[in-house]
Amino acid sequence: MRRKIVRVGASLCILLPKEVVRDMDWDFGQEIDLILDEENDKVILRNLHEQVEPTPSYLVEFDQFLAQYGGAFEELEKRIEV
Repeated sequence: MRRKIVRVGASLCILLPKEVVRDMDWDFGQEIDLILDEENDKVILRNLHEQVEPTPSYLVEFDQFLAQYGGAFEELEKRIEV
């Protein structure tokens, strides 16, 4: 669905069709979640009550990896020092 960017006062806005607002169960003044996906060149609008589990950051994933395989790396390090 194509929409035009319009000026409202000093702001730029995208007007949503009433059918979209109705189908999303949105109302005037309600907060929604706007997600900017720069990697895929997308903007996503989402209801706040539809929260998705946050994905762990790479540091958390690295800590989990280190906890699982850290001992093996220590053993390899010992072998290399010999």
